[in-house]
Amino acid sequence: MTPLIAALVVSFGACLLIVLTQRWHGRFTHDLAVGVQKFHTQPVPRIGGLGIFLGLVAGWSVGPEQVHDTLEPILLAGLPAITAGLLEDVTKRVGVTPRLMATMVSGLLVCLLTGHSIDRLDLPLLDPLLAHPPVAIAFTAFAVAGLANAINLIDGFNGLASGTLAGCFATFAVVAHGAGDAHLSAAAGVLAAATLGFWLVNYPFGRLFMGDGGAYFGGFALAWLAVLLPARNPNVSPWESLLVCAYPVIETLYTVYRRVRARQHPGQPDSRHLHSLLKTQWVMRVVPHWPRWARHALVCLPLWAFAALPAGLAIAMAESPTTHLMLAFAGVVLAYHLFYQALARDAVDHPVADTMPGELPPAPPEPGAATSPAKRGASRPAPPPGRRDPPPGSPPPISGDLFGK
Repeated sequence: MTPLIAALVVSFGACLLIVLTQRWHGRFTHDLAVGVQKFHTQPVPRIGGLGIFLGLVAGWSVGPEQVHDTLEPILLAGLPAITAGLLEDVTKRVGVTPRLMATMVSGLLVCLLTGHSIDRLDLPLLDPLLAHPPVAIAFTAFAVAGLANAINLIDGFNGLASGTLAGCFATFAVVAHGAGDAHLSAAAGVLAAATLGFWLVNYPFGRLFMGDGGAYFGGFALAWLAVLLPARNPNVSPWESLLVCAYPVIETLYTVYRRVRARQHPGQPDSRHLHSLLKTQWVMRVVPHWPRWARHALVCLPLWAFAALPAGLAIAMAESPTTHLMLAFAGVVLAYHLFYQALARDAVDHPVADTMPGELPPAPPEPGAATSPAKRGASRPAPPPGRRDPPPGSPPPISGDLFGK
């Protein structure tokens, strides 16, 4: 059995087994349909990352020695990242800071295990600093943690994060093959196959979620491929790796920017991500009466297309100068900005409910809250003159100042 087939079959089988046995482990592994970023209505297991990890172990175990040597550090160094994520998936009590530190530890470990790190960015002002190993290792650990958390950030709809990951892994396989690094190409292919095995269970019906364990481990593995490609192939620019990972990177940086500008904590969850706005301002207008699973599945299509744009540029511009790659990345950032601004302004001017009436069960009343219609009406303040209440299920209002109005 080839490594790709082994990774795909074991990942798919493990994920399917998790779904079929949830009656026994669901009280620990279920993701409840409560929260600002929750879009499902029934409890769903959120330990799909375990299936991805087991699929990768299977691919590693049957792969040739060179592929084995490339995947082994990812499996070993990725243990802190996936462990912290799975603990959060099961206990729901692991804070953001411990999970961030765990991904940084994974980044540090993989640098020490392999001897590779980000020692150049093709930027004259920074490359002399990265020439010092302690600086390069610290920067690599930070970058790896950042991309791992970026994948967790875009994990908002069924198949979005896993489909993006699988596409990025496949792109690295193509780029590495073109650079003459067949072993890295094969390792990236195994990662793509393991992720695809989960995706087949997750998309489009959402029977299983990747969870923090899968997002952090998958993001860590993707980040490490982005480091390895230019580190093992000096003719490849680091900006080529950045293009491959452009969508989750840009989404994260843009999210931090808009939250800081709005005087919010960068880690505070909200429903203003690009995928959230796509659902309310596009999907809910075009196909509002489609089943929820179909509407959520539709959100992924334009975002996968957007992720494929810079990935395709990375393949097409493989031998281009670094300045051209930088310009390409800047163009992708601009495209994201314009697209987001158009949706955000539309959300301010024409808010759309993100659910159809009656789709969601009523939220349980808060302790001590009034229960009679009269009391509820009396306790609710009247809206200011000239302002209409938003329809039920609408996203939180977006500040006009946030978008430069």
